[in-house]
Amino acid sequence: MPIRNLASNTRIRVVTSSLKKNARYKIVATNLSNGEKSAVFEPSRRGKIIKTVPIDARGIVRVQVIDEKGNIDRSYLTVGSAEVDCCIAKLVYDAINCTCKCDRCKEDLKRAQTIRLLLSSAEYEASVGSADSAVDIYNKARALCVEVCACGC
Repeated sequence: MPIRNLASNTRIRVVTSSLKKNARYKIVATNLSNGEKSAVFEPSRRGKIIKTVPIDARGIVRVQVIDEKGNIDRSYLTVGSAEVDCCIAKLVYDAINCTCKCDRCKEDLKRAQTIRLLLSSAEYEASVGSADSAVDIYNKARALCVEVCACGC
């Protein structure tokens, strides 16, 4: 995997190879969800770069590896899902420990399933390089993450 989110989505680890040996590359990470950008320079050693880039990686992040001439050599998308994963865990926990006297506890579990499916869809869209679609789907998943008790009966 060329990129991986680290430390609760506060950094991204970039590993890429088959680059020009001993050349200087710029790695630009852009959070497409909130607009934050981070750039670092790194020389390729034996045609390979391993670098950690500090950035708020919650949401969809595009990472570009740019050569000395300004050409984009590699481009990757990643989904920082820690925030949404915590929401899913909370919804499942609430559904399991629900004390409602009616059948409404299933709503938390259904919402968690819907959010998980949306998150999987965003990850797929990112893997095929569809940034706009990945951002839209991720934002829908995040919007469903509201803490509302299903008990209303």
